[in-house]
Amino acid sequence: MIRKFRFYLETFLVIIISFFSRWLSPKSRTLLGVLLGRLLKFSLKKRKKIAYENLRLAFPGKTKDWYKETVSKIFENIGITFAEFLSIPKLTDEDVKKYIRFKNVELIREVYKRNKGVILLSAHYGNWELLAFSVVVYLNIPVLIIVKPLSNYVLDKLVNKFRTLRGNSVVSMYDSARKVLRTIQTGGLVALLADQSATKDKDIFVDFFGRKAATFDSPAYFALKYKVPVIVGFAERKDNFYEVELVELDHSDLEYNAEGIYEFTKRYTTLLESIIRKRPELWLWTHRRWKHSPRN
Repeated sequence: MIRKFRFYLETFLVIIISFFSRWLSPKSRTLLGVLLGRLLKFSLKKRKKIAYENLRLAFPGKTKDWYKETVSKIFENIGITFAEFLSIPKLTDEDVKKYIRFKNVELIREVYKRNKGVILLSAHYGNWELLAFSVVVYLNIPVLIIVKPLSNYVLDKLVNKFRTLRGNSVVSMYDSARKVLRTIQTGGLVALLADQSATKDKDIFVDFFGRKAATFDSPAYFALKYKVPVIVGFAERKDNFYEVELVELDHSDLEYNAEGIYEFTKRYTTLLESIIRKRPELWLWTHRRWKHSPRN
């Protein structure tokens, strides 16, 4: 009963924040996000510690001030992402296009016309929620978004309602294989993030900032087994908007086998790392990315 009450209370607070965020200008919404991020940093001490430890592993030799400042910016980015996402019910198509500015959005349409399905691969970087939301706004092509359900099932329903307001659909990462396969076999778009720690027994380990990290192999599995093209893009914040440059992740030289899956996953991870190194504060460092060690 207490747990259920907490879930409803948390959701109610999110609804209040959403109401205020909808009526703010992008600049004021950013300021709201910064405030939310600072509150999260203060209240989520365990996550703050994880982010600090992750940065020390990934960027050894930096000063204590650099780590502290970057951790603060990481939480501010989380808050800004949260505030912007909660404004979605009020955003017009033009508002979305002002927020997410693609350099080459037509690449998705060109690849989509091959009728082989498309995997849109990104990461918890910048505003990943608006990025997935924006594709259907730009191209009028619905996207199946693979998500990790929130432990608060009440809030999870609200978040998914926002994600699907323009016609996208969502499916839990724990029950997605059949729906993903059906979507790509009918030529549809599937969006997913593959940058958090995977399971140590089912997935694979690749180098990430010089350390072996358990990494999801599902993008490689679908891409190689079913010969699905993959487009990678990250939403990099520029003041009060995001810039996105899409690239097709070539895998035409890879076979569907253990070596091919490893190489594909390595290519994605290397690309992700290069993006994070430029703006580390825009990535979600608050999860234990290296919590698993490879088996001997």
